[in-house]
Amino acid sequence: MMPFRSHRFAAGLAASLITLQGLPALAFDPSGNDVADAFLELLDSEEGTVESYGAVTTATDAVSIKDLVITNDENADARVTIGSTTLTGGALQDNGRLKLSSLDLENLELAADDGGMSLKNLKATGLLLPSAAEVKADKAPVNPSYSTLEINGIAIRDEDGQIADVEKITSSIDAMDGDLPTAGSFTVSGAKIDVDEIETSESKSLSELGYKMLTVDLSGSGKWDPETATISVPELKINAQQAASLSLSFSLGGVTRDVVMQLNQSSGDPKEAMTALQAVTVQKLGIRLDDDSLTGRILDVEAQKAGLETPVYVERLTGSLPLMLGLLQNKELQDKVEQAVTQFLTTPDSLEINAAPGVPVPVAQIMGTAMFAPHMIPQILSISIAANE
Repeated sequence: MMPFRSHRFAAGLAASLITLQGLPALAFDPSGNDVADAFLELLDSEEGTVESYGAVTTATDAVSIKDLVITNDENADARVTIGSTTLTGGALQDNGRLKLSSLDLENLELAADDGGMSLKNLKATGLLLPSAAEVKADKAPVNPSYSTLEINGIAIRDEDGQIADVEKITSSIDAMDGDLPTAGSFTVSGAKIDVDEIETSESKSLSELGYKMLTVDLSGSGKWDPETATISVPELKINAQQAASLSLSFSLGGVTRDVVMQLNQSSGDPKEAMTALQAVTVQKLGIRLDDDSLTGRILDVEAQKAGLETPVYVERLTGSLPLMLGLLQNKELQDKVEQAVTQFLTTPDSLEINAAPGVPVPVAQIMGTAMFAPHMIPQILSISIAANE
């Protein structure tokens, strides 16, 4: 969505969906269709081996590949099957890249010895895929290679059966600055997680709170203006039905093209990424929690463990706030936090924290303050808090 981590659709298709290992020589027999063969060679050059495919047909500007099978020589249990692949508006570029107006996959199945996943369909538009040579040399372009992406009917399973499914995932890149995206959005709708199938301490806590199945939606959008070096994210939201929703919004300054390129080149190295972020400034930041029974469930469970009625437990908990909040060393803020948290715990509805400094604060200053004078963070960021508003 945003310029911090550009997308490579081919790598996502071959790695994220396929997740096979090995880099063998070209294994498939060419079909004779330039567009189909370029696509097959791209898949074969990444992390899988194209073992076989069925009929290749053409109709106007669309090429269809049936029954595509991708395997791994080192793991006989790992394979991907795609019932139908349709490449529309395909055109080979002089540099070997493949341009498509759309890519449609139907009935994709990933099987592995530890589980797998399946997709009913996937459609991407406005693709520019790297050449097989670029992928083999790890020199694929960093620019996003699609305009819109939609995936429907995702089922995820382990060796014991299905553990989660997702109704739909969408993503769009709405504007570009050269090779860098400047605006976009995404949604994840109807992600259903079977709590009993996830054997972790977190899932045990969820079961303790009375959850058997969690339905989660995610969404977000953002815009980067390279001319003013600002980035604005009006909302990143996680909504767990019958639990709670958490929203994050922020505006940053100092996000220049150089900063974005440094982040793209950091290859996931936290130290390099943090170095690039030193000059970035925080203009404003907001976090909002909207309760949908989660807080009450937690309070009920903790009160039961303490052998108390929930109202009594809440009263004791809020009564201890002045001692805990003394660490802030800010009486005015301490009183506001105590009032808001007490109101929220007594009648759980919403809790919102905002940072709106009069002058943008550099990330380097925030980090330094957090290390040497953490109690000053609320002051330099002008933090406010409110409940049930």
